[in-house]
Amino acid sequence: MSDIHERLAALSPEQRALLERRLKQQGIAAPDTARSRPGQAAAEAAFVPKHRRSEAAMDFSLFFFSGDGSTTDRHKYGLLMECAAFADRHGFKAMWTPERHFEDFGGLYPNPSVLSAALAAVTERIELRAGSVVLPLHHPVRFVEEWSVVDNLSDGRVSVAFATGWHPADFILAPVQDPNYYVHRKEELFKSVEQVRALWSGEAVPFTDASGAVHRIKTLPRPIQSELNLWIATNGNEETYHQAAGIGAGILTGILGNGFAELEGKIERYREALIRYGYDPQTKKVAVMLHTCLGENDETVRAKVERPLKEYLKTFLSQQRHILADYGDMTGADFEAIVSRAFDKYYRESSLLGTPDKCAKLVETLRDIGVGEIACLIDFGVDRETVMESLALLSDLQRKFAYDKELIP
Repeated sequence: MSDIHERLAALSPEQRALLERRLKQQGIAAPDTARSRPGQAAAEAAFVPKHRRSEAAMDFSLFFFSGDGSTTDRHKYGLLMECAAFADRHGFKAMWTPERHFEDFGGLYPNPSVLSAALAAVTERIELRAGSVVLPLHHPVRFVEEWSVVDNLSDGRVSVAFATGWHPADFILAPVQDPNYYVHRKEELFKSVEQVRALWSGEAVPFTDASGAVHRIKTLPRPIQSELNLWIATNGNEETYHQAAGIGAGILTGILGNGFAELEGKIERYREALIRYGYDPQTKKVAVMLHTCLGENDETVRAKVERPLKEYLKTFLSQQRHILADYGDMTGADFEAIVSRAFDKYYRESSLLGTPDKCAKLVETLRDIGVGEIACLIDFGVDRETVMESLALLSDLQRKFAYDKELIP
């Protein structure tokens, strides 16, 4: 079969849903599985947010996610440290570092608490955030002990996003080795959140030891912050937005599914749920992760980011090829077509890639649908010099959207 669109359309609904879900887990818009309907592109281009929030501020943070853990470079974390120092000097809101295991892609980041402790020593103002801790892989006591240390080292600048995790192999690290624990990992996450909050506040929480005895545990050291600022990472699941609202947590997500209209609706319902649960929606933010590289010329930026972004897409899709098990005769050209289509769509619609003017339009749209922060993913294979040049332009862009421009150096 030579037509890639027919191949994708031939996937079963279950195969297509699985492919799209796993792409979403990486913050990537799935490639179209059918030809565009007449007028579809025009309809997408005509999207208008329900509100104009030109007075609202937009925070900018830096997000690290893609570092190659297989590199033998002795200065593996040089870009991270240099970007943190820049962000701290130039008024960025936060630095996000993830938890990743057992894959080259993202393998530089197995433990965000360790990296945040290092960043605490070289920064003074910027928030140090986990993006995200896979909480079901950690005992709540151990989590609170580690992050309390970081909170002390940073003088109270810690903030944490929690995720459920999705790869079964990662769960060899879990405190419970039971298949049901993996199946019910979302329930385990929210159960652990309750324990984390209690421990963080200084409460004695009961836990059972190996002999069956129950101990009421208080963790040490005590953190600087009396309450830990929490986020929940989600790939767009409506229930997760509701559960995050129920515990007063922020949202860390991407532009997924049906794009801006879908995201706007979820943010509205999230804010309504916050009110129902007794939280002020103005104090809780939705942060959207976007690949970021700014330059003075759009074609130059595209040329610089096309290869690394496509390589990322190829790596991810190759890991999921069992989804296409019935299509073993897929040619290299077919695979390239999927990757190219996904890249083109992502570059046009769902990233801060290009000139500041192009990117500002996306920021305006996100602000108007209720997004409060853009988590700028910058470590996806672009060379160091380009990253630092982009950060200078990004700093100018954040000033444009700052509530109080005098606070931005």
